[in-house]
Amino acid sequence: MLAKFDSHVHLDVRPEDDVRRMSLAGIRYVLTLAHDPMPFRNHEALMGHWEAVQSAAEDASEYLVDARIGLGIHPRAVPEQGIEEALRALESRLDDIDAVGEVGLEKATDQEVEVLREQLDLAATEDVPVVVHTPRSRDPKVISRILETVKESDADPELVVVDHLDEKFLDAVLGEGFNAGITVQPGKATVEEAVEMVLEHREDSDRILINSDASRAPSNVLAVAEVALELERRGFDDVEAVVRDNALQLF
Repeated sequence: MLAKFDSHVHLDVRPEDDVRRMSLAGIRYVLTLAHDPMPFRNHEALMGHWEAVQSAAEDASEYLVDARIGLGIHPRAVPEQGIEEALRALESRLDDIDAVGEVGLEKATDQEVEVLREQLDLAATEDVPVVVHTPRSRDPKVISRILETVKESDADPELVVVDHLDEKFLDAVLGEGFNAGITVQPGKATVEEAVEMVLEHREDSDRILINSDASRAPSNVLAVAEVALELERRGFDDVEAVVRDNALQLF
């Protein structure tokens, strides 16, 4: 069975049995990321969340899942107090994590943009990959601001994954030299839509990553395995890249 890599999950809010199911389906690598499980009044509360992310990654090894770790400040989880302290804490952890994320913009407020830019520049100091959230609203103004902010930062485009994309924005992200994350989750992409996007952009298959965004929201933890199977059925000859190798190279 082909080993697979789900490049965007939140294991801290998923039951243990999900990790077992993923492992049985051959999903033996994941990137579990910081997110927005609750509002954070201060940076200490955010640090508690980061500890939960790290703990969930360690527990995944019980099911032979190699869980890589991403820490950062999600745009919906910017602490009410202590933003600078949180950024310093992130800087101190850069040597111990596999990615900065997930970060990004939700409404493109001035504060969101500044926090995103600071994290991009921090990641660039140690060449740490960055996973960038795009909103479910698919607001083109917000996504354009995300791309603009990433381009203006010190981040290496080859180390940036712009995630949760649909067909409308996939070309723009790939055209800027970024990696493109396709999320198979209710409200984002279906398995069939993800497969079609991969097939239509096969020339860029070395920069496409498939993920489930398994979180508190309705999610299919086997999404990457289902996409892999359908790509194989369709005769796609670079399945390993989009469901494993591109993520392994980055993270």
